Amino acid sequence: MPPGLRAAARPGRAHRDARARRSRGRGAGHDLNGEWTGARMTVETATDTVAGKAAGTVTGFRIPEISLPFPGPVRRGDADRLRAGVCGWAEERGLVGPRGRTRLESSRLLDLGIALTGRAEPERAEVLLAWFLWVLLLDDRVDDGPWAGDGVLADFSESALSVLTGDAGRGGAADPMLVALAEDLWPRTSVLAGPAWQGRFAGHLSRHLTAQCAMVERRTTGRSMRLPGYVVLRRDLFGADVFFDLFEAVDGIAPPDDRVTAGLRAAAADVISWTNDLFSVEKDLAFGERANLVLLLLSEKNAGTLQEAVDQARTLIADRAADFQILRRGLPRGARDSGRLADRLRRAMRASLDWHRSVPRYRPRTAASVAAASAAASGPGGSAGTRAGSARGGESCGSEMVDPSRTPPSLLWPEFERDPYPLYRRLREEFPVVRDEPLDAWLVSRYADVRIGLSDPRFTSRNYAWQLAPMFGRTVLQMEGREHAAHRSFLTPAFRGRALTWLRAAVERTTNDLVSDLVARARRGERAVDLVDGFCHRLPITVVVTALGLPVADAPLFQDWYQAGFSYLSNYRQDPATLERGMSARDELYAYLAPYVARRRIAPGRDLLSVLCTAEVEGDPLPDDMVLGFCGMLLGAGGESTDKGMRSLLANLLDRPEHLAAMRADPDGLASAWVETLRRDPPVQVVLRQTEEAVDLPSGRVPGGATVACLVGAAGRDPERFPDPDRFVPSRLAHDPDRQFTAAAGHLAFGAGRHFCLGSQLARAEAEVGIRALLEAFPRMRWADGFRPRYGGLLTRAPEKLMVELR
Repeated sequence: MPPGLRAAARPGRAHRDARARRSRGRGAGHDLNGEWTGARMTVETATDTVAGKAAGTVTGFRIPEISLPFPGPVRRGDADRLRAGVCGWAEERGLVGPRGRTRLESSRLLDLGIALTGRAEPERAEVLLAWFLWVLLLDDRVDDGPWAGDGVLADFSESALSVLTGDAGRGGAADPMLVALAEDLWPRTSVLAGPAWQGRFAGHLSRHLTAQCAMVERRTTGRSMRLPGYVVLRRDLFGADVFFDLFEAVDGIAPPDDRVTAGLRAAAADVISWTNDLFSVEKDLAFGERANLVLLLLSEKNAGTLQEAVDQARTLIADRAADFQILRRGLPRGARDSGRLADRLRRAMRASLDWHRSVPRYRPRTAASVAAASAAASGPGGSAGTRAGSARGGESCGSEMVDPSRTPPSLLWPEFERDPYPLYRRLREEFPVVRDEPLDAWLVSRYADVRIGLSDPRFTSRNYAWQLAPMFGRTVLQMEGREHAAHRSFLTPAFRGRALTWLRAAVERTTNDLVSDLVARARRGERAVDLVDGFCHRLPITVVVTALGLPVADAPLFQDWYQAGFSYLSNYRQDPATLERGMSARDELYAYLAPYVARRRIAPGRDLLSVLCTAEVEGDPLPDDMVLGFCGMLLGAGGESTDKGMRSLLANLLDRPEHLAAMRADPDGLASAWVETLRRDPPVQVVLRQTEEAVDLPSGRVPGGATVACLVGAAGRDPERFPDPDRFVPSRLAHDPDRQFTAAAGHLAFGAGRHFCLGSQLARAEAEVGIRALLEAFPRMRWADGFRPRYGGLLTRAPEKLMVELR
């Protein structure tokens, strides 16, 4: 490890030791590889986790000024062309969707990658920038958590390395990132340098992927990171040597593989990765990430406060920059390639510092403040809100003072997956209208604001152009004005009146079949049954299949397609494999439906597919692609919300025996219990909209052209609208239950205004008929011994399992 880290372990001596070392040249005990030699490190590592230590010491801290004695990055005249080219490549290869491409093109995320291309020729620069994006996307997938678990990342890594080594037998590459690597990125890369370089690059990529796997394992097991091992691991996590290899390849240089070159690389890697750590403190604290130099320094006994740890990290960065300078000055005359590499590394360190200073993803509170100030300046009349703390998001961003306790919550925080309601409360009370920088959206959380967001025409559904249209084309969800009214007019009768009576009969038949299957399982002696798999998931999908007039026996096929499709729609991380599987599922669904559409065109019947095939808008029939898109949309909308809503309704009743007994005694009360569940535990927690213009809400201003996340889950527990909102009270909205399934409903689970859910009455029938039948068939049903429901999901939420004893 570098001597600067040893100096930081002795409070009060860091600056003095670094200054002395600079004055006398290379200090004793320094290894050119950037590792510790000589005396053993004197830091006594704490046994507490970083989170535990931080909890008692984190207040505010100031990001110190950092100055590096290096020239800035080369400014390229073709930067815009490079950016557009790599974004188009990523979308064409399925690495990002339209939403991801738009954000990449409009944000500064790619600025560092462009800076790293230096003076490379355009075609070679494109290769380096593609690797930058490939690694960035991989990091995002790993950070997302679920994708990287259960050995998925390890299998991905093995397949990636098999591409580089030519060992085709080791990895079938179905993942879009692997396909892009095998078919395009590696072929373009491998021609830039010879076999020796290729082998070294493969080794460095292997170390990067291995480091990622190690971090996933640590997060999974909760093992804490120790400072000594972190320094070397951090270089590989960043992938420093991968990019330094690319510098050599795209510039056509071949410095000697010696201790001096290794020392230059190690020092530059430390400066870049530690700079990232320093600027990521606020973000890492918010996301519970413990692998950060500053937070590890905080966990050691030599660092008493977060500010002291931040200052020590700054000293370490300066020390390593000085180490680099010492090594560079010691290069022999005539070492042209070594000098060119050193110049590239100097500019890379400076580019990293400049980028981290300017990119908002590393300072979410500052980004939110800037966004709020910009929104307020976009027109007159920005409201500050009426409750305490509502203006927090709009503080001045001129100071680099950071108070982690005032960082606005992000929907991407892990806590939202586990239990969003405490964070919803904080958003309502402190940040009712705030920009969520990691999500790239504005959050509105109070009932009054959310209702406006769902019903006011200034909040459009243009977000579906990237959220839904790439999969299902243009559907009624995306339409506005006359176009929306014209298409909704022929769909509405299919869910009302006689059509609804026919659908209710389908619900009853399906329910009887599912309950009969459960009765048979109980008679066979199955002690515990999962009602999610055995009932809640199957009922709405089977009803949608029946409504479309398709064979009920094919319902299992639709379950797979629906799950893949909804995963695509809720893919907020733009995970490439999820995007690819969603599109594949769409293609499979369309291939299945095509012959049925052709038949209904010739001989329509009473079913919903016939309605779509015979409908006309302004005298023209719906084209086949729109009919297929409507079917796909109905499958997702009709399956997900009812499935998860029924899960929560059952959990609410089984958790409260007194309410369960009341429903058994008076099943007519199920309508009110269903409404209360939709209010308290809405299956769809977040609905996106896009503003047509700047809008002044009761709690603050949202700028024009913004993606807005209407937090239905937060609105349903707003105490200003619903007293004692966390309690489950079936009688809360019982005075007029029929109204709760119309656009005038008090809850917002079915939306509001012009886009109120067409299938609300069908969802009511499914829940009331289905739950009533379960209660009648199993009058003593209760939770299985030792079972407690665990809720999961971000955009939609419900218990993952419902293990019950059928009695």
